[in-house]
Amino acid sequence: MSTDEIVDPTIAPSDQVKRFLLHVGVPVACVVGIIAIIAGFGWHSYRTVRTGALALTHELLVSQQDYIAKEVNSFLAPASAGSVVARDMLEHGAPAVEQKIFMGYSSTMMRNVPQIQSFYIADGDGNFSTLEHGENDQQVALTTLVRQPDKPPVFTHELRDANGKVLKQWQTPAGSYDPRGHAWFADTVKAGQLHWTHPYIVEVTRQLTLTAAIPYKGQDDKTYVYAINMSLAHLNKFLNSLRIGESGNAILMDREGHVLAGHGMQEAEAAAGGDPDRMKLDPKHFPVMTKAFDEYRVHGDGARTVSVKGKAYVTITANLPVGTDNWVLLLVAPEDDFSHFAMADGRQNLLFTVLVVILASGLGLLLFLQARRADRMRAQIAQSRAVANYESHALQSVASYPDLFNPEDNALLLTETLADQSHARRAAIWRILHDGHTLMCIDSYDRQQDVHSGGFEMATTDLKTFFDAVSHGDALTTDNAAADERVGAFYRVYMRSFGSQALFCSPILGSSGPVGVITLEDAPRAEVVSHFVEMMAGVTAARFSAQHYTAVAAAREELESEPSPDEVPHDPSQGFLLAPGSLGMNAQTSAEDLAGMEGFFPAVAIMVISLSDMVMTAQNDPMANLKLIDSMAGMLQDIAHQCGLFSIRMLGHRVVCVAGCSHTPDKGAVFRMANAALMMRENTLAVLSKADLDPVFRIGIDVGPVFGGMLGKAPQAFNLWGDAMGMAEMMAQGAPDVGTIQVTEDVYHQLRQNFLFRERGRFFIPGAGLTRTYVLAGRR
Repeated sequence: MSTDEIVDPTIAPSDQVKRFLLHVGVPVACVVGIIAIIAGFGWHSYRTVRTGALALTHELLVSQQDYIAKEVNSFLAPASAGSVVARDMLEHGAPAVEQKIFMGYSSTMMRNVPQIQSFYIADGDGNFSTLEHGENDQQVALTTLVRQPDKPPVFTHELRDANGKVLKQWQTPAGSYDPRGHAWFADTVKAGQLHWTHPYIVEVTRQLTLTAAIPYKGQDDKTYVYAINMSLAHLNKFLNSLRIGESGNAILMDREGHVLAGHGMQEAEAAAGGDPDRMKLDPKHFPVMTKAFDEYRVHGDGARTVSVKGKAYVTITANLPVGTDNWVLLLVAPEDDFSHFAMADGRQNLLFTVLVVILASGLGLLLFLQARRADRMRAQIAQSRAVANYESHALQSVASYPDLFNPEDNALLLTETLADQSHARRAAIWRILHDGHTLMCIDSYDRQQDVHSGGFEMATTDLKTFFDAVSHGDALTTDNAAADERVGAFYRVYMRSFGSQALFCSPILGSSGPVGVITLEDAPRAEVVSHFVEMMAGVTAARFSAQHYTAVAAAREELESEPSPDEVPHDPSQGFLLAPGSLGMNAQTSAEDLAGMEGFFPAVAIMVISLSDMVMTAQNDPMANLKLIDSMAGMLQDIAHQCGLFSIRMLGHRVVCVAGCSHTPDKGAVFRMANAALMMRENTLAVLSKADLDPVFRIGIDVGPVFGGMLGKAPQAFNLWGDAMGMAEMMAQGAPDVGTIQVTEDVYHQLRQNFLFRERGRFFIPGAGLTRTYVLAGRR
């Protein structure tokens, strides 16, 4: 149970509510009331000012709209009025002076009306004349096309000054050009009156142009069309020069949404590639104008407010009649541009509100702070008392454990209490054995899985930096054990396979120095309960002392009862390794010595170590590869000699160990094999951690009857057959995780009194049926 969950049942809920209302509720209610009143008046004032500002904004935009509409009409008026005047002059003039009338009137209009780009005149026979700006403002360029029978059409170009004098003349082929096929001629003749064309791009000037054309009958009874081309660049420049608020914009569009002039004209033209039919606003770049135009298409013209991305904009739309079409004038401006004075007034009111609130809050703050300080102190005292009671209860549970100092009892309560108090993921107690070079895990408790394990051994030579860090008798804390040089080796050997990161170490001190260490992994409250960990370390030190004296007495008793050498039965599996093909061989063991070993062996313990191919390919340097493998082979050979195994042999990526190869059952064979498996696992982990490699091996053990004998010609080789060999290899291949030892049910029944196991479950094995398998965790 967490200390944060502890409550004091003596505190009445009604007293807590009264204290809260008196110390917190009353001051807060007074301040909130004052704030609400001031905020209400401020909000009312802001709304009033804002409403007036919006009304004024709409009036300003309407006046701006009228001004722009007049300017647009003034922009288009020269074309509509000028075309009518020119028609009357040309219609009643003689054909001989028609060109002079066209030249004189058009050149005068072009010099005085800047938005006029050019003039056209054409007849029903395909004759055509155009007047454009020359190289400067005082010059005009006249181009004529007069069709003659049996001659290809040509353009005659003349550059004239202000007095009409020809400065330059040349001709170019007209090709297939015919004015009668263009919309400004054909649509105007069809309409029979003044006609405005849709805007189009002139290829020479690359400007958006609008044409006003009017038809008439000449003295020669031919149909003529007189056209005035208006460049919308001047209108675009005028609209972009307008100042609408601080950041408002104006845009001129047709009813289909095509941009004609104003804001966004250049972007729309670039996106459309010069095609007027595709020149529309991009909603990504102009979301406000796009939404305002959508509102116009739904609700018609008028003023309204739209919101885009949480910001309000004032918009106004109006129709501008141009010939048979209607253009749409769209004005958009942020609401803040016109109501900033309302916001300034609101900020001023807010400042006054803040000052009043500060003064009002100061009176209640003193009472509030004083009351909260008293409540905090009361809560801290209560929490400290609850934590102390909880720790006292934990200590009492440990102290009342009947077998606390019984050397034969594992006292699993210690690690469980440590993990519970510190909220650690795992809590473990390690002991430095009497040789001073081995660190053994007495008990490790995983709080998440609620399981115990133990028996792991690590050499102090492999963990020198870790031993140096804890040998001073001080606690050690690190949030990232992988990056800490003091505990990096311990992390690689023990913690990395479990996924832990943080580590807290507290040494267990005996009469002559550290005798062990307590480790807490991923424990957020480790430093808070460090004094409790020190008390548990003292209890553990006392247990170690009791276990030491008990072990000494047991050793003396064993020596006194040890039989004479003549009485000890000969164990054929002790003291030598199998000769041919093994990792190491006893030079004194020959084929003659093994000749009597043939036959049936009732209880042979077999262990298979399956090494991943990563071991063989982990090093880029083949010599370093061989050195790593040779180091592991020598280490495994030494352990096999030390534990008295019958043989050890490396076959590819497998290592096969055999013990108890005798005609009479050897009850200690499986015990020696389990000890060898634990030692080989810990030493292999250490070797791989030094090479900065992850654990890449699995171990399987089985015990059972086998057959054995010598095979082949000299030199003969000894071989074994039986289900135990296949089961051991199957256990190695099916081990749940790398670095684990999986055993059969027969091994478990023989070793469960001396070793710790974790059950994996029931599995179907071909040839054996439904059986259970176990994971060997360590010694008891």
